[in-house]
Amino acid sequence: MQADALDFLGDTATYAISLYVIGMPLVWRTSAALFKGFSLGALRLWVFGSTAYQILVLDVPRAEVMGAIGFLALAANLISVLLLMKYRQGDANVRSVWLCSRNDAIGNIAVMIAAAGVWAW
Repeated sequence: MQADALDFLGDTATYAISLYVIGMPLVWRTSAALFKGFSLGALRLWVFGSTAYQILVLDVPRAEVMGAIGFLALAANLISVLLLMKYRQGDANVRSVWLCSRNDAIGNIAVMIAAAGVWAW
C-alpha cells in the first residue's frame, strides 16, 4: 500500500509538472523531464528500502489487502491509460505521463500476482 501511495504521489507530481510546462520553451520542458526522472528515482529507493524493511524486520504482508489495493489501483491506472492514449506521442513530459500510467498498470498486475503468491504460501 505504501508503494502504491508513493506511486500515486509521484504520478500527481509528474502530471502537475507536465501540465505546468506545456507550451513553455524547450529548456523548461527539458529541465522538468530531468527533475521528474530524478524524483521518481528517489521514490524508487524509498520503496526498495521500505520493502527490504518489511521483509527483514516485519512480517509477510496480508494477501487480501495486497490484492484489493492492486485491483483498485489497476482500475484507476487503466482509466488513466485510456484517457491519455491519444497523447502518448507528445513531447517528453506528455509522453512521461502516459508511460507512468501504463507502467503502473503493469505493476498493479504484478502486485496482484504477488498477492496470489503470498496467499498460496
